[in-house]
Amino acid sequence: MQRHNRVPSQALWQIPPRATRPDEPRVLIADDDLEATRAICLALEDAEFTVRAVHTGLDAVSLARKWRPGVVLLDLVMPLGDGWEAAEAIRAIDLSMLLIAHTSRTDPEDLTRAQQTGFNGYFVKPTELDGMITMLRDYFSMHEGKDDQASVRLR
Repeated sequence: MQRHNRVPSQALWQIPPRATRPDEPRVLIADDDLEATRAICLALEDAEFTVRAVHTGLDAVSLARKWRPGVVLLDLVMPLGDGWEAAEAIRAIDLSMLLIAHTSRTDPEDLTRAQQTGFNGYFVKPTELDGMITMLRDYFSMHEGKDDQASVRLR
């Protein structure tokens, strides 16, 4: 029996130098799973983030261009442009957005492809929301202060 390696449930490898709008913690969620998206939106709104959600890669790129969130959570498998395509387009718009792959895919090749595409991190569903909220708070708070070299904790 061949054993397959799996990616860690949370990986964050690169933090952009500064959020576009540190005064308002904007998070864009792009996922075609409507129930999961609704649950994450509610949790992030309860944690006092400003959240918008879309359900296709094309809509993610369009809203990222117009709304300029600090963080974008992208599912990797969506209609009208997958997460990798959306990430490449968003990176062309703005290098400072924190792009997180938020997916159920656990193949190490997907993680590697995400790193090469311009993602800053990789979260495997189902995500432990308290850990995600902590990471997002740390990310936005480190950009409010003077120390741009602060680290983001993952639990």
